[in-house]
Amino acid sequence: MSARRVFAPLLAVLCDLGFLAAVAAAYKGMRSVMTSSGGFCASGGPYAIAPGHQCTGSEVGYVIFGIIGGLLFAGAAVAAATWARWSAFGTAMSFWALAFGALGWNFMSLGSNPPHGQGGGTGWIVCGVLFWAMALGGVVPVITTVVAWIRRGRGPEPTPSFTAEPLVRAAVPGD
Repeated sequence: MSARRVFAPLLAVLCDLGFLAAVAAAYKGMRSVMTSSGGFCASGGPYAIAPGHQCTGSEVGYVIFGIIGGLLFAGAAVAAATWARWSAFGTAMSFWALAFGALGWNFMSLGSNPPHGQGGGTGWIVCGVLFWAMALGGVVPVITTVVAWIRRGRGPEPTPSFTAEPLVRAAVPGD
């Protein structure tokens, strides 16, 4: 049994779990900012804004880990999928759909039921619809990838063969 066969799926699962943790952190940090500060926060320097809208350390930590950790784990998971000879494109698109779908749910949930003391949530619902539209941009390729995988008998992706005639031919004197 090769190292690729043993370690690639294990690495892929660990990276997938790391990505899920990062999305959960971004979701939690985003939800905290939306419920406590009305959806925005900043502090210090030229970015000082109205009192009550300062970012807490946990909000910053969750969002930073969610973004940077998500990108790092997603990249490592795509690399592990490539090493395992799985669909790297399908992996990347499923992560795209998951991230935008989860964050879109935050907008939709709090837009339809705004936190106490905050006005209407029409803007958040619009953002939620846009995030879900972006998530759909990942769902469609995943579905087509899965359908192609089922049609080829659940086997690996075929290696491309470039046996077509060349489009341009050189004129060699004497031929």
